[in-house]
Amino acid sequence: MSERERLMDALMDCVLEQGWEATDEDAICERAGLPRASFDAEFGGVAACYEATYERNYAVFERLVFDAYEGGSWRDSLRGSAYAAARYLRDHDREVRFGTVPVAEQSELVVASRDHAFQRLVDLIDRGRQEMDDPDSLGRGVAEGVLGSIYETLVRRMGQGEATNSAETFVPELMYIAVRPYLGHEVAKEELSIPPPPDPAASADG
Repeated sequence: MSERERLMDALMDCVLEQGWEATDEDAICERAGLPRASFDAEFGGVAACYEATYERNYAVFERLVFDAYEGGSWRDSLRGSAYAAARYLRDHDREVRFGTVPVAEQSELVVASRDHAFQRLVDLIDRGRQEMDDPDSLGRGVAEGVLGSIYETLVRRMGQGEATNSAETFVPELMYIAVRPYLGHEVAKEELSIPPPPDPAASADG
């Protein structure tokens, strides 16, 4: 592992264990077992290290989600992405918890990156309008509302101590919420009984 990766991992540990306010360059270096010169050579400060860590973690999530959104109908593609996202939560608990910690000094770059990421995910849901007889009867705001509800549900459940490895169990309910505005209650209700797609991680282990 490179020094840069070690420093980013140390930042995550520090933020999760002691919070953002108590995390400084010296704490990160001590946790990483590296001299301050190594940190200064890689980052301009704690905020820059946070930005790089957030971007690295999200890039893995986005790749899994968008790779799963391919082929088949809109519902099948969206379902594949939903399970890919849930499995990321299951397999990357530390990164997920790090991403939900309040950070007082978020730069414009981080805020813009999060907004862009949100809108890319909205795109996947908003494609449901093309399944309708009259796509213009609904606006993009519907998809934004659906994704916002999904995010709030995940954050609330994690805040209540629910393990991220249970995320797959409520994908059918979230798929119902996503599908209903575009295809109606009866079609959306089918999502509640559709089994999950094969797990690539399980296939790799096998």
